[in-house]
Amino acid sequence: MDLVVDLKKLRQKAADIRKALDDLSPFARQTAEEFLNDARGAAASKYYLIVAIEAAIDICNHLAARLAKRAPNSYADCFRILVEARTISPSLGERLVEMAKFRNILIHRYGDVDDRKVHRIICLILEDLNRYLEELAALLRVPL
Repeated sequence: MDLVVDLKKLRQKAADIRKALDDLSPFARQTAEEFLNDARGAAASKYYLIVAIEAAIDICNHLAARLAKRAPNSYADCFRILVEARTISPSLGERLVEMAKFRNILIHRYGDVDDRKVHRIICLILEDLNRYLEELAALLRVPL
């Protein structure tokens, strides 16, 4: 595929996602009860979630501009644009839209965050963001 994308930037953001996912994986192995009883771990996991989601959004914004020639209206809208441009699958796109919405809660309504929900999301986000990187690498035909 002949796209004008900044592969160095995409690879750096992909590395940021993988590092954050590595940092999150121990929390995914915990039971909900163990997670809830570890206040520092829960707080740290929120930071790792923000890092992973922000990097995924950065990749999304770059590709939306390059592929669809559009600027998204919101972080969630960015993933919708990638679905419309057939860059990512619709099912993954829906989950990434929800992930972007959760990012807004983590950033702007942090006092309202339910740690049980954080734990559930950690368990899901590991698979979703790995799949995101796999789909993009297949599209671009380069490793990310």
